[in-house]
Amino acid sequence: FEDYLPQQKKSTAIDAEKVDWKMLDSLGLSRDRLEQSGELEKMLNWQKSNLVTIAIPIGDTTIYTEARLAFRTDNEGNIGLAIHAMRKEPQLDYPYMGYKFSPEEKEQLLATGNLGKTIEVTPKSGEPFAAYVSIDPQTNEIIALRADRVSIPQEIKGVTLSDQQYKDLVEGKAVKVEGMTAKSGKSFDATLQVNAEKKGIEFIFDDTKSYKQRHEQAQEQQQPRIPKKLCGLELSDKQHQALTNGATLYLKNMVDKQGQSFSAYVKLMPEESRLRFFRFNPDKKQSADNVEAIAEEHKTQVAVNNEGKTNEATKKVEEPHKSKQTQPTEKETEKQVTQKKTQRKGGRI
Repeated sequence: FEDYLPQQKKSTAIDAEKVDWKMLDSLGLSRDRLEQSGELEKMLNWQKSNLVTIAIPIGDTTIYTEARLAFRTDNEGNIGLAIHAMRKEPQLDYPYMGYKFSPEEKEQLLATGNLGKTIEVTPKSGEPFAAYVSIDPQTNEIIALRADRVSIPQEIKGVTLSDQQYKDLVEGKAVKVEGMTAKSGKSFDATLQVNAEKKGIEFIFDDTKSYKQRHEQAQEQQQPRIPKKLCGLELSDKQHQALTNGATLYLKNMVDKQGQSFSAYVKLMPEESRLRFFRFNPDKKQSADNVEAIAEEHKTQVAVNNEGKTNEATKKVEEPHKSKQTQPTEKETEKQVTQKKTQRKGGRI
């Protein structure tokens, strides 16, 4: 449960220098990989990452699974890594921190993702406390949030809640609120409810959709769509899902707009809202000189072949470049020299 979060509403972000990054090695992760995927910023602000692929070594084999990661502190203030592994389904048939869910409560959680009330739970080492309970739609994990750490405002998006609305919201019930004002200035209606996974109030715009459907819709709106065909290469369902989840793939036999075949590492860059092509694996740290060379090589080949752009070294080259070509060939250089001589002979106006 979320008990090691700072109690202040505006808590200070985690100092990256105080994190022991070696703890990621055993999971097949690195600081660079989390940073490139856009998940590190969330984690350094006490939030969970989205699902990432982790590697768990067991004997002579390695099991690959997906999990959400978060930085948390222990009683001494040391920063550790919390791993929220993905489950096939919520484990509602077993007692949760000493609380056994009734059939009606199970149905409510599975339908809406929120229990709709506060209950008293008891951690293994600690005193019982009142909590809101929700299901994480990404991992199917049951999440409890201390009720005394949730501040419910009397006014939300320009609408002052009635005493009954406020009371229901504090108790964990779903409350329909009309006439709220968005940042754009437009008026909107929504159902509000405390969500333990979101650590605050959730805005529900379609009550007919399950919590998983709402989450999937929100994810689709936030992330760029991955095409089924990439540079002429038909992606398999597994490849498509891997790219969507932020994995890096090495794809062969892609074709650019000039008909040239090429292979490259491909990765979704959330901060840029697009796929990027790399000559070397972006998940492995490269030297500064090497990275610069990769960037220039990628910029030249893709810009010339796919975007019709040029750089100084290739602006007179009409033929499409081969893989790794950032300079004109000897034949192309000779052609450029001949063209310059011809232009000079033509005289000036």
